[in-house]
Order: sequence, then structure tokens, then C-alpha cells
Amino acid sequence: MKKIKILLVEDEALTALLLTRNLEMIGYHMCAPVGTGEAAVETAAAEQPDVVLMDIRLGSAMDGIEAAKQIKAIRPVPIVFMTGYEDDQTRARADSVGPAAYLVKPVTPDDVEPVIADIFGAG
Repeated sequence: MKKIKILLVEDEALTALLLTRNLEMIGYHMCAPVGTGEAAVETAAAEQPDVVLMDIRLGSAMDGIEAAKQIKAIRPVPIVFMTGYEDDQTRARADSVGPAAYLVKPVTPDDVEPVIADIFGAG
């Protein structure tokens, strides 16, 4: 079975580094993490990931929800939203994109693994 390729979109550098390293250690192929919505769209188009782990609130003009919409317009790829903010308005906007899952931060590999397994039918 081929390695699942994951694009991580996270604007907190330390969080991105730790999650990327830990997911690589358990066998996932990780694209270089990006921290803006704009970079997420560009990287998703270029790298063709199997799944995108997307922070909702990013330090850029484009938030994760808008980036997810643009990515899905290019190519239907499962989006897993990650956020520390679970208010009703944000959740409704995120749900409008049709995410594969919604994780509340802090997110660990133990949170991600069952979601990936469910998406790809390995769970």
C-alpha cells in the first residue's frame, strides 16, 4: 500500500514541526508544512496530497476555510479541520466545506491516525 501523503497547514511553527515529525515517524509521507491559506492552495495544487490537515485560523488574509474551498475546487481531497476555536459560527462555516473531520486543538498523532484510517478505509 502506498504511503498516505499529508499536507499540514498550521501557522504555529512549533506545532507544525512537532506534528509533522511525529506523523512521519508513524509512517505518513508529509509535504513541507505551510502556514498561510495562500500557500496551502499553491502547495495542494503542486503536491497533490491525499489529505489536508487544515488549521482554520491562519496568520494570513485567507483563513483555512477559504483555503479549503479553493483546494476542493481544484481537486476533491479530504480536508480535516483543526482549530482551537469551536464556536458555532466557525463550525457552520467549516461544515459548509464538507470536511472529512473536525479536530479541536491541541491535535496529536493519536487524534489524527483514526481519522486518516477512517477516511481511507483502514480503520
